[in-house]
Amino acid sequence: MIKNVHEQRSKWEYIGHQLMKSCDLFELCDIDRSDADAEQPFVTCLKDHELYGMITFILERMNEVDAAAHQLWKEKGGEQAPVPLDYRGRELEYFRLQIEKTDQYRFTELYNAEFIDEQAEGYETLQGVFVTLVRALHYLFGEIRSRYGRADKTFLGKIKSRYPEYAELLYVAQQRGRLNGRSKRSYQRVENIPVLRILLDQDQFDELYRELCKFFDAGDHDDLKRLLQGEAIDRKITFLSNQNRLVEVFRRLKYNGFLFETSTEIRNWLCSNFMYRSKEGDRKLNPHSVWDILSKSKGEPSPKSRISKFEWLEYKTPVH
Repeated sequence: MIKNVHEQRSKWEYIGHQLMKSCDLFELCDIDRSDADAEQPFVTCLKDHELYGMITFILERMNEVDAAAHQLWKEKGGEQAPVPLDYRGRELEYFRLQIEKTDQYRFTELYNAEFIDEQAEGYETLQGVFVTLVRALHYLFGEIRSRYGRADKTFLGKIKSRYPEYAELLYVAQQRGRLNGRSKRSYQRVENIPVLRILLDQDQFDELYRELCKFFDAGDHDDLKRLLQGEAIDRKITFLSNQNRLVEVFRRLKYNGFLFETSTEIRNWLCSNFMYRSKEGDRKLNPHSVWDILSKSKGEPSPKSRISKFEWLEYKTPVH
């Protein structure tokens, strides 16, 4: 459907920049684009051949990133290369983290959108590039789904044949592509139930769970445990204090290496599963405030109000 992808690289870089600038804003600020009077995000302005062309372009860039990671893996000994236990089965991700971004990947927001914040592991590496490309892929498929329900079968067949290593990733993008705007057709939101993978040993998990239980009604403790174990629940549970005290715990879990989700994913998980108790009653978490705490340490609780103060969960003073 698209010709001469390599010859039009500057065009796709420009489209990618505008795409991520628009979609990043939507994702981080939860702007409601369903209003007919709202400004359309950039993705809704793309022509069909540009949507498909961007998908091909993104897969080319992902392939470049993984080729560099494969080369480093090979240089380190291939299957015999020493890889941390946490990355067994995820070796490419580990070696992407070992390669610093080059100037080639600092040129456009396509590779630098704030899906990985500047303090997160991987932001300055090819893993950060890869994560942002995956998010861009989801947005593009989300727009296709909003227009036609599914992507063109012939196109899908060709890209799956050309990039078999990304078959699973493409499947997930097709199923979960966000509908992030409005076009001439009506939009319906795709509901996903986010889960979180917290990498703790049993003693650490027990200590965190016991501490957090102090801030939930006894009837919520089982659901809290399920959430911390990476499962989904079908309701929201209420944190019996200010939201910033809860959110800051997960910021610490992230920068201490116990969480690998992006700040956006952690924010979505928190807002999907928790309420908090204020003087006015139980309230939904504010996604803007949650994002500010996770990505900028803005609005953190005071040292006296901080909870879950464990030796293994060290607090680090933000660098501004």
